[in-house]
Amino acid sequence: MLTLRLFVAILVLTSASIALAAQPHVYLLSGQSNMQGIGKLADLPESVPHEMPHAFFWNGKTFEPLVLGKTKISTRAGEFGPEVGFALQMASAEHPVYLIKYHASGMPLYHGWNGGTWAGTEPGPKRRNFYPGAAAADPNVGTLYQQMLKMYRTGLAQLAKQGEAPQVKGFLWMQGEMDAKGKESAITYAANLKRLRDRLAADLKLDANLPMVYGQVLPHEPAHARFTHRTETRQQMADADADSGKPEAITAAKMVSTDGFEVLPDTVHYSAAGQLRLGEAMAAAMKPLVEAK
Repeated sequence: MLTLRLFVAILVLTSASIALAAQPHVYLLSGQSNMQGIGKLADLPESVPHEMPHAFFWNGKTFEPLVLGKTKISTRAGEFGPEVGFALQMASAEHPVYLIKYHASGMPLYHGWNGGTWAGTEPGPKRRNFYPGAAAADPNVGTLYQQMLKMYRTGLAQLAKQGEAPQVKGFLWMQGEMDAKGKESAITYAANLKRLRDRLAADLKLDANLPMVYGQVLPHEPAHARFTHRTETRQQMADADADSGKPEAITAAKMVSTDGFEVLPDTVHYSAAGQLRLGEAMAAAMKPLVEAK
């Protein structure tokens, strides 16, 4: 009888381990044009598979297998963002990866911007930005944040409806070019980024220290004149890294330096090679954050 009980116990533990391993690992992606991605799929090396193994992408209705050239992962067919390199490094048979991506080209995080128009340092309602507000009921929450949050909730609800138990493992953020166009948005970027992560975690009822990986923008020197506060924005991004030792450091947040990543002739957007490298670097930064949980 003891042997039988031991066998049953082992069977139960094994089944639980298998069920846990099968739970989808969900990653939330957001940002502006370099998250949207304008790298050309046609320029990817042949070593990148068209069918991304164990990776699924939210298309607004369901999670479909991530197949390059078939799955629409950017605004225009034939283009891609960091999700490709990220999925290649993160997805496995043991832990399939489910990606939910929201993007809005040329859009700000700071509450003082309304799209590309400066509206002042005080928050205001119905502005086109990613400002998450001071609380869920804040009337000044930006319309882009609202849309992003709705997309995330819808995708997660669909997984639950399918009988899955989705685990949100991390948040990927690629944004900041717009905020580099103004002093206030540049010098407060670290605080604004922390607010974004914290509010997103609270609104989705996730761990308060949701792992976050973000890319440092505008690596090309010299930058276009319109990015008047590029230096301050990039410094704030560096200071926000969990290991910076600065007061602005955000727990469980890692910055990816994009210095040396290939950009297009406009010197702002990453090429196919640059985007692939960005996604891979984001995965490398995310892995230890996830493993530490």
